Amino acid sequence: MRRFLALWMPFWRTERLQLSRPEDFPTDRPLAVHAPAHNRQIVTGISPAALAAGLTPEMPLAQARSLVPDLLTAEEDAEAQRAALTDLCSWLIWLSPLPAFDTPDGLYSDTTGCAHLYGGETAMLDLVRERLKARGHSCSVALSDTAAASRALARSGINRICLVPPGQQRQALHPLPCSALPLPEKALSSLTRLGFNTIGALADLPRAPLAKRFGRELLSCLDEALGRQVRPLSVFQPVDRISLTRSLVEPISTPEAIATVIAALVPLVCEKLVARGEGARQLDFLCVRVDGSIQAVRVGTSDPTADITRLTRLLKDQIPQIAPEFGIETVVLTVSANEPLEAGAERPVLPDEAGSSETGLPASLIDRLLNRPGVVSVHQLAPRFSAWPEDGQARVSPGNMAKPADASQMLWARPNIMFDLPVRVQVTALLPDGAPRQFIVKRQTHRIAAADGPERLLGEWWQTSERYGAIRDYWQVETTTGLRLWLFRKGDGAHDWSGSGDWFLQGIF
Repeated sequence: MRRFLALWMPFWRTERLQLSRPEDFPTDRPLAVHAPAHNRQIVTGISPAALAAGLTPEMPLAQARSLVPDLLTAEEDAEAQRAALTDLCSWLIWLSPLPAFDTPDGLYSDTTGCAHLYGGETAMLDLVRERLKARGHSCSVALSDTAAASRALARSGINRICLVPPGQQRQALHPLPCSALPLPEKALSSLTRLGFNTIGALADLPRAPLAKRFGRELLSCLDEALGRQVRPLSVFQPVDRISLTRSLVEPISTPEAIATVIAALVPLVCEKLVARGEGARQLDFLCVRVDGSIQAVRVGTSDPTADITRLTRLLKDQIPQIAPEFGIETVVLTVSANEPLEAGAERPVLPDEAGSSETGLPASLIDRLLNRPGVVSVHQLAPRFSAWPEDGQARVSPGNMAKPADASQMLWARPNIMFDLPVRVQVTALLPDGAPRQFIVKRQTHRIAAADGPERLLGEWWQTSERYGAIRDYWQVETTTGLRLWLFRKGDGAHDWSGSGDWFLQGIF
């Protein structure tokens, strides 16, 4: 099931001006953008302050000025608006590899298979609105099975979030007005005059009379919204990105043929990356089917790379996600995110070699794990300095691997096997702080032949109040049967505030 997101920015025309020229168009003053139509100036866009003052789009400019005497106005610059919308569409490629225009004030995005990367569809919609708000734009967003339904739902209210479960776009569209569909003004007037005010009422009518009275355009709009008919999106590709397009002599449909195309395109992309001194962080592979629809897969890397083998392997792993149907006639490979190949000060570049690195797992393995469907994040265990041994490891992302701890700084050896939680044992020892002589664990008594210690560790008093003044005395012991173990006592054996005096088994040498 495909999923389409639609964005509608109701104040797009005025927000663009207020962001680019804040000194001329302050946000607290009503602002209207106008354009000539039918030998007069018509309002095409308003700001939130103008909306609060009672202005609406499509009203004559003279009427707007009579209602709001201090109204700020600006003539619409269609070319500048188109360029700004192009920049925003290029920015939206972070969400999915298939953004598209919904001119003049909206965008589409085919988000099929992308929601798990952002914590689910609800979290994804919230993130889109949050990031657009950070760029200075208010918007309504909707997500459903069809682009037309998402568009109608997004444009049915200002600052609205609408998430339609799969297969339920008909129920969601039922109460919406017919004006939510992209129909000509003449057709909308005729529908209103006949008493058809909602999409639900229109969908329940017989199709033949509708086609005879209003033509095929009305039925096409309705069918696209309900999912009966599919119109492929015109996917946007930024001109400054490294992108290769290949039209195939014959449509392909087998995994082997797709793998052959990938193997032919990746070296060319890597050659362009090396020439720029950059590495790919994200690749989009688009497959245009013979019916005009697009299948897209996206892979990411844990660090910038131009390694042919590594990128080819990542893309081939995603071939099962592609549904060729009747065949793929065109393929596009795009580098949607890239960075310089040099290592930055905060993020070391992981090696591309198949072998393991000094700091952790190989980058190729990390990438394959990160790009598996359903995997949200991958972490590695890195050593960290801590008072208690069970807290001596931290979970970090592969790109932020800390420098390994220097074992030479430890005065005492550490066991080869460390328990996640210390095991409570009963110990016989000389009071108050003598070495252990024997201990009982799981009803078995173990006599100690030799003991070395104590190694005293102090709690991290700055972390929690419970660790303030806490003491552990560690002993390396060897039993009469040859077991070498690591035991510790809570407290110094003399003061109650330092610990309870209980003994625990921490590890095995």
